[in-house]
Amino acid sequence: MWATTADYAAIRDIKMCGCPTGFVHGLALPRARVTGVEDARRPAGIWPFAWQTARNRIGDEQQIALAVNPPGRQRTQDQLHVHLLRLTPGARARLAADSPARASRLDLVWDVAARHAGAKGLATYGVLVIRDDATDDFLVFTQRESLEYQFTAGTCR
Repeated sequence: MWATTADYAAIRDIKMCGCPTGFVHGLALPRARVTGVEDARRPAGIWPFAWQTARNRIGDEQQIALAVNPPGRQRTQDQLHVHLLRLTPGARARLAADSPARASRLDLVWDVAARHAGAKGLATYGVLVIRDDATDDFLVFTQRESLEYQFTAGTCR
């Protein structure tokens, strides 16, 4: 266990097994049953919890990426979990072309993501959150596909 509260738990992902020191892949989960991004019961507080847990493992906030996979074949579990990861080199530049939405606070991410996905015409979507390098805002990205696999270092092999 990396962190726990009455509402959330954070653990290391099995993908960390056998990896070198410095590699980080954690999961933040609500302690209640919530299927995923599509669940109306998704808790707003999971984002600040996940970010704080990631900060404790990844010192540089500019490297932190939080990701939730979309429903369907790109998601292995029907229990909401936020991946705590590092961005891959060059990911920020590639993400900038996607016109991200902005959230001034992490507890606003679900609402911001829903509006962003709606404006793109996405009925189902994954979410990626990073810190803006120019402001205190958070950048919120939505895509039909998993953003985790495209922009983060999710495996060490």
